Amino acid sequence: MRELGGITPSAGEFAVLARQHRVIPVTMTLLADGLTPVGIYRRLAADEPGTFLMESAAQGGVWSRYSFIGAGSSATLTTRRVEGGDGQVGVSAQWLGTPPAGVPTEGDPLEVLRATLDHLATDAWDGPGSDRPNLLSGMAGFLGWPTVRRWERLPSPPPDDLGLPELALNLITDLAVHDNVDGTVTLVANAINRDGLDSGVEAAHADAVARLESMVRRLTAPTHDPVSTAPPGWPDLAPGELATHVRDSWTQEGFLDAVAKAQQAITDGEVFQIVVSRRFSAATDAGGLDVYRVLRAMNPSPYMYLFTFERPDGGRYQIVGSSPEALVTVNDGSVITHPIAGSRPRGATVAEDHLHEKDLVNDQKERAEHLMLVDLSRNDLSKVCVPGSVSVTQFMEVERFSHIMHLVSHVEGRLAPGSRALDVLAAAFPAGTLSGAPKPRALQLLDEWEPQERGPYGGVVGYFDLAGNMDMAINIRSALLVDGTAYVQAGAGIVADSVPEAEAAETVTKSSAPMRAVLAAGRLRTLQVPDAGDEDAQ
Repeated sequence: MRELGGITPSAGEFAVLARQHRVIPVTMTLLADGLTPVGIYRRLAADEPGTFLMESAAQGGVWSRYSFIGAGSSATLTTRRVEGGDGQVGVSAQWLGTPPAGVPTEGDPLEVLRATLDHLATDAWDGPGSDRPNLLSGMAGFLGWPTVRRWERLPSPPPDDLGLPELALNLITDLAVHDNVDGTVTLVANAINRDGLDSGVEAAHADAVARLESMVRRLTAPTHDPVSTAPPGWPDLAPGELATHVRDSWTQEGFLDAVAKAQQAITDGEVFQIVVSRRFSAATDAGGLDVYRVLRAMNPSPYMYLFTFERPDGGRYQIVGSSPEALVTVNDGSVITHPIAGSRPRGATVAEDHLHEKDLVNDQKERAEHLMLVDLSRNDLSKVCVPGSVSVTQFMEVERFSHIMHLVSHVEGRLAPGSRALDVLAAAFPAGTLSGAPKPRALQLLDEWEPQERGPYGGVVGYFDLAGNMDMAINIRSALLVDGTAYVQAGAGIVADSVPEAEAAETVTKSSAPMRAVLAAGRLRTLQVPDAGDEDAQ
């Protein structure tokens, strides 16, 4: 266990570190075994723009060691629409808040991201032992599906009915890292020497210490953590309730027609496989945190997340999800991707669950689709990894989640000299499991067939740290909350022998966990805590 209560580094140590680093995490560790990650989020983040909560649970709901609570961001890199001299509308980077001096403030958003990561690059935190948290500073958020147009030449996109930014990445300023093993919380105030001058060093450390003290006050302030109740049968829904409350962006006939087009394209040799998606929506007054609480209980997954962002034109939006699938991670030079393809719903009994598993692993259509996507992942990683280092380390194993089971493989390699995390993302984005193979033609066809731009769905959520590491999950099994509406999107991988009605049912199964969480969160009721006077009167 780390030393409790002290501030690290001291002002003197900080001054030495500042000669080589623009960003230095100033930390304080406290024993907080009476608090949960959700409780810490309430106290420090409270659904404010620029905040987040990221957690991870393995199969069986065993929580990973660290939960990350983004308590504040001094700046968010996002995008805005701009009109060119020829009347064409384009997209430019835009910072909300106060970015560090020296980073670009407009232009191609991915080039601005690359320049920012280069400008703020610093060595990994030299904490005690090998159990240090894997995130202390960096940029966290999402890159949406439209980002692919910066790497692939594609025709005009379908209509963008949501009008959200292409990406949004928070510069992590204040962070809390909850250790789910020893009950400590490490508070992090990232000191950013904004102008790069020696004169700013002392002020940067003092500001970081003040922010640590503010976080301590908020953590320890007297408060009532909400306790919720719900109607009988919660969180299950009544028969037909999903159909009553949920709208579909396509009619059933429209989706089946797209599946038929996909199979014709496969017959014609244009693609081998393609992933067609449909978007569901429902009105809701539930906030992102309540949706996250329900999703966390119903469907614990390797990537649990809640992000709150400000829109450049005002208002805000939230992304809350429980994704089972990483797109790609980079950790100390190791590059890993986890292709997932092939699924079955969970059984109502253990025996039925085993029958579904047997059916899945013996389904030649599912196995062929999975093999194609493993090969695609190997090809993607070979672009940025040391030749000969890419290998399949896990192949077609069944992993279970609350409502669904999947076939999962792991593909790994060593990062090639000269390649960086953003290059790895470019090589792998978007996931073959969300697009198809070959990827370029699949992307073109999806633009033609799907009725609207995908937005954040199918992109990635996660973080870039400042030491060159990255952890990005595919944004699936998630809900997008905008202006009182929840949007949930899911896709089905179409191959030559797909059964159209079964593919339509698969999209419903995949979307059920987040949509059920949205509807269930709307039925939560917070118990009112009587004040001291009322208790005395009783």
